This record gives sequence, C-alpha cells and structure tokens, in this order.
Amino acid sequence: MNVPPSYIYIFVLMILEGMSLPIPSEVIMPLVGFYSTKGLLDPYAGIFVGTVGSLVGSVIDYYIALKLGVPFLQRYGKFFKLTPDRLESLSKWFSRYGVQSVFFFRFVPVFRALISFPAGLGRMRLPLFIVATFFGHLIWDSVLVYIGIYFSSTWEVIISLMEKYLYGVAIVLAIVILIYVLIKGNFLKF
Repeated sequence: MNVPPSYIYIFVLMILEGMSLPIPSEVIMPLVGFYSTKGLLDPYAGIFVGTVGSLVGSVIDYYIALKLGVPFLQRYGKFFKLTPDRLESLSKWFSRYGVQSVFFFRFVPVFRALISFPAGLGRMRLPLFIVATFFGHLIWDSVLVYIGIYFSSTWEVIISLMEKYLYGVAIVLAIVILIYVLIKGNFLKF
C-alpha cells in the first residue's frame, strides 16, 4: 500500500495534537482543505486520517491518566498544559456530564484534548470514550477542512507571504535564540 507522505504527516501531527501537545488542529486541518482545492489531497481522506490521528492521541492521554493517575498528572501536567486548576475544572465537568463533556469539549480550544485525562481518571468505559471522541473530532475536523476550502484564496496569499519572508524571519529568530542562549549561559552580561 503506497500512502502519500502528506497523509502520514497529517496523521502524526494530529496524534500529537490529540495528546495535548501544542500542535493546533486549527492550522493543520484548514491546510488539508486548502491543499484539497489544489488537488494535492482528498478532503475526505484528510478528514478521516486527521480524525483517526486525533483519536489515537486522545486514547494515549486517556491511558496515561488511567494507568499513571493523578500523581503523574500533577507532576508532569505542565508538559500537557494541564495545570492543577484546569485538571480540577475538567474533572468537575467530567464527573457532572460524563460522555457529553468528552463529546462537547472536542469543540473547545485548549480543553479539547485535555478532557481525555479526566475521562481516564474517571475510568470511563473505553468503547464509549472512543465513540464520543471519534465523533467529536470528526465534526471538528470536518468544519476546519471546510473552512480551509472556503478560504483557499486567502491561504494562497498567506502562504506566498510566508514563503517571501520566511528566510528573514528565520534569520531574526535564530539571532534572538542565539542571544538568549548566550545570556542564559552567562556568555554575555548586561
């Protein structure tokens, strides 16, 4: 089976997004829509691949919470942008609304991936979690792909500007990072 690399990239990025890492589906999936207008991707395949990737990432977060529990999340939650306040808030929502919170939080930026943790902590039945998560991601990803299709002419302008100024931005960013490293390493003192 020969899978175009772009679908593999979508799948991997959406797994990371589903795992609460700072990879925004709000950028990835509209690009799927944009590239589908150019004939480079099939929008339905892109939606399916992105949704399955998000589902895999969400199941990973669910199992992290299920198997490693609150102590792990309290210790390493900042890695997932999961502060104690967010965890408590999400847990309250989950204990009150259960499966509905898993489904509806898929439409709320920031919290969309984090709801997997309280579902794991609450030992939500896995098949129910998978169904609620899959359909939440499917609807969200479909809307984002449609937005990319609808605004495809705008994307062309944005991408051409990025290509035009990318090297300049990369050089400035590299200089800023270098100065930061030199200051933090006490090589430069101000």
